Amino acid sequence: MPTESAEKDLEYVMDKYGGTVNGIICSMLRTHSEREDIFQEVFLLYYTKELHFDGEGARRSWLIRTALNLCRSANRSPWFTLRSSEEFDPYSVEYTESPSEDTELWQSVCGLKEKYRLPLYLHYFEELSIAEVAEIMQISEAAVKMRLKRAREKLKTVLTERENQNGNTETEAAENEKRKYIEHSPQP
Repeated sequence: MPTESAEKDLEYVMDKYGGTVNGIICSMLRTHSEREDIFQEVFLLYYTKELHFDGEGARRSWLIRTALNLCRSANRSPWFTLRSSEEFDPYSVEYTESPSEDTELWQSVCGLKEKYRLPLYLHYFEELSIAEVAEIMQISEAAVKMRLKRAREKLKTVLTERENQNGNTETEAAENEKRKYIEHSPQP
């Protein structure tokens, strides 16, 4: 039976790392219920296992690694193949810790492939060093740097295309307003 100190430790860890774990899960899973299940499972594993860490960095790495592994397992499960006909819609993913003005950026990040999305998220959103990202993802630092470079390029392309589409929409709306004004203006 877990002790009161274990419960306080869990509360501390959830407060400190809940946002990080939630961000990773949100970027990898489709539905709200799946995200809730994995979030609970990560912290349930933390609570039920007798884990000892050398420091906060090791604890954070374990939580991130566990969340990644559980998300990947969920995505490989038979249930995932049953719903694979549903296309992942990054615009349906909302990261609760993301300010509303960054929603478009967050959704664009979620639209990237996992191999680019994860290092980008860990490095820029969670502010982990390249060495820490490499350790968590179990790849070399050079691979992390290359994935970050490619992710930034892809993100720039996506955001530029979206900006151009929004610009065209705004231009079309302005033209329509102009036409309405001209049509409804009194003729001399």
